[in-house]
Amino acid sequence: MQFTIEENERAAYAAGNTPLAIAWGKLIDLEQERITLRQCIRDAADLIDWEKTDDHTQWHARAAKLLDSDA
Repeated sequence: MQFTIEENERAAYAAGNTPLAIAWGKLIDLEQERITLRQCIRDAADLIDWEKTDDHTQWHARAAKLLDSDA
């Protein structure tokens, strides 16, 4: 059985392993930041004028590909 990041953080605190719990907390923060940044990319991609230049459409295609992946 795999635990979520949050469950691992709580278990580390319960076990008295504060440094590990803090590390799990930082992972939670990074995951939230990743979610926020992906939303920023989505928002920016939605604003691009597809017809403006090839550079814009290439950027949009790369952004869309990244958003479709689980990266």
